[in-house]
Amino acid sequence: MHFLDNVRKKLAVLVFKAVGHGGPGRCAQTVTINCGSDEVDIFWRDPEKLSQVFGNVATVRSPESDVFVWMLSTGADETQTWRTRLHSSDRELRFVADGAERADSDRSKHTAVVVGYRPAPDDLGTEVTVEAATPFPDFITNAVLFKVLYRARALLQTGEVPTLSHNPSAREGAH
Repeated sequence: MHFLDNVRKKLAVLVFKAVGHGGPGRCAQTVTINCGSDEVDIFWRDPEKLSQVFGNVATVRSPESDVFVWMLSTGADETQTWRTRLHSSDRELRFVADGAERADSDRSKHTAVVVGYRPAPDDLGTEVTVEAATPFPDFITNAVLFKVLYRARALLQTGEVPTLSHNPSAREGAH
């Protein structure tokens, strides 16, 4: 096993231990994507696309049209499951924790991901903002949001997600 893989796993364990000791933080990232708002709306409703942009952080499935189940990788072959309901309004999608699903719903009821979108200035496409209220430290949430938006923009504009997997020097699990 590589040194960096060990560090990543230990950091993941440390972060998830710290989760129980912190309050929910609220973070947001915004990016302009060169496509229409209808494409953006369809994209964020597709669990396969969400799994693709979240990479090794989370896998998403949708057993019902407005229910999304997120399997978050916590490292060391462990996963946390987060069940959400999708609430949509004009130019906004809210993935809100389904409190009835979890025994520790007090912590999960404040957890939500909100995707807002509007026309970008000067007809440059759509401005997309992802806001998340999570129990994780802000620096972790901001890094994940940046990665997700960067990959979503690439997928929407080019049809593929940036990866090193075809690079001869790529390591296993490189997304």
